[in-house]
Amino acid sequence: MHPALKILVGALMVTLGVYSTLGFWPEVLTFVKAGIGPLLVLVGAFIVWLESDELKMRREQKESSQTDGMQRQFTEAIEGETNEGVEQAQPVQEGNTCTECGKTFDTERGMHIHQAQKHE
Repeated sequence: MHPALKILVGALMVTLGVYSTLGFWPEVLTFVKAGIGPLLVLVGAFIVWLESDELKMRREQKESSQTDGMQRQFTEAIEGETNEGVEQAQPVQEGNTCTECGKTFDTERGMHIHQAQKHE
């Protein structure tokens, strides 16, 4: 169906709907007034649900950011101890090559994981 035809049918339906309600105008107003209360209940319940979920998400985000901060401090402390131990035990060569077996790695972290798993 062509969009212009759909628009024409929709406009005709609106016109017929308005014309048919003119004879029942007091009843239409009563119907609208009766629907306001239930509509307010539904909208209010939706707002309460939405905002309580928002508060819950903010609380979880705050807790996770505090946990992330503590984890970051713990990880930095562990890496500092690990790096000090690695530097004292064996000097790191240029690039990311294991000093014990000569295997090369893309990242320094990969090399440290390899050394921890294979050589300790």
